[in-house]
Amino acid sequence: MDGSQKIRLLIFIPTLECGGTEKYVSMLCNHIDTNRFDVTLAVLNDAHPFYEIKNTIEVVDLQTSRVRNSLFKIKKLVKQKQPHIIYSNANQLNLLFALSRWMFPKEILVIARESSIISINSRRAKYPRLYNRLVRKYYRRLDHVICQSAFMQEDLVSNFKFPANKTTVMHNPAEEIEREPSTSSNGNTFITVARLSEEKGIDRLIRAVAQLSISYTYYIIGEGNKRKELQQLINALQLQDKIFLMGEKINPYHGLQDGALMLCGSQYEGFPNSLLEAGMLGIPVIAFDVPGGIGEIIMHGTNGLLVKDNDAKAFNAAIEKALEMDWDRDAIIADTQKKYAVSEIVHRTEILFEQLLSASK
Repeated sequence: MDGSQKIRLLIFIPTLECGGTEKYVSMLCNHIDTNRFDVTLAVLNDAHPFYEIKNTIEVVDLQTSRVRNSLFKIKKLVKQKQPHIIYSNANQLNLLFALSRWMFPKEILVIARESSIISINSRRAKYPRLYNRLVRKYYRRLDHVICQSAFMQEDLVSNFKFPANKTTVMHNPAEEIEREPSTSSNGNTFITVARLSEEKGIDRLIRAVAQLSISYTYYIIGEGNKRKELQQLINALQLQDKIFLMGEKINPYHGLQDGALMLCGSQYEGFPNSLLEAGMLGIPVIAFDVPGGIGEIIMHGTNGLLVKDNDAKAFNAAIEKALEMDWDRDAIIADTQKKYAVSEIVHRTEILFEQLLSASK
């Protein structure tokens, strides 16, 4: 295409509510070069946005409550915008574009960003076997898939026979966060930033720290359908004066940065933003070594400690060990910035889009 012509990019996402995929899309939209890309962000349901789009791009609310009911409005918007690239974010939305690829002109590239490990995440679907069958049969219709982690890429290629040459590993970006003095009076401060849902394993973190003999304060930032159960667990363990469910926060680390440890209890992960944010603040992470991108982020002994999955005793021992270690927090910050700086990740994404579009001509 003419080098002077902007690439028309149409990004789709279900919502802009609090979540990892939503945070990624907001960062991409806020940092993308609008001199090279004419960007439209289509949100299926933007009734309760958590993230703000500050860049000079158009945001369209399709006012659709379910992904499966959005196809007509998506098709209408694509016809109106005539994009060079459709960029889909979120699993069900990706599958919808794969199933309906024939409805869109061949010259439009349909690129999907995979945000989870499909073979594991699909277990939560209403009909897991059907979901996996559809992915295996129809995903190859997509022109390209961006995977957050190498583990995710391997899962897609090995378990769903997706062509490896149509995938790219592109890690999540992280924005620099200004460090502030801690306002916590307790030196042993733990923090978890995660959705309060089953797969995040918050319950096993609570049970683990309940066995600690040291004093601590533990802040859990996030919301989700397990809040009531988690609060009941905290109450049953009589830890109301030590463990606090703080809800969603734009700046979850405010006042908790000095001396803190990040605890991650996830049963599996794509490429968790919260661990990158912790790295941007020099906060070491204690995490279970589970399927996904955690093991690609945490370098054992350098920016955190990895523990065998489901070993609560080892997790407690890792916490106590981490509190005694002399972490080089400035080095953690520098390494995280080098690997995951939002400017670099967005620039690489722009180049990938340009290369894929050029190759398709």
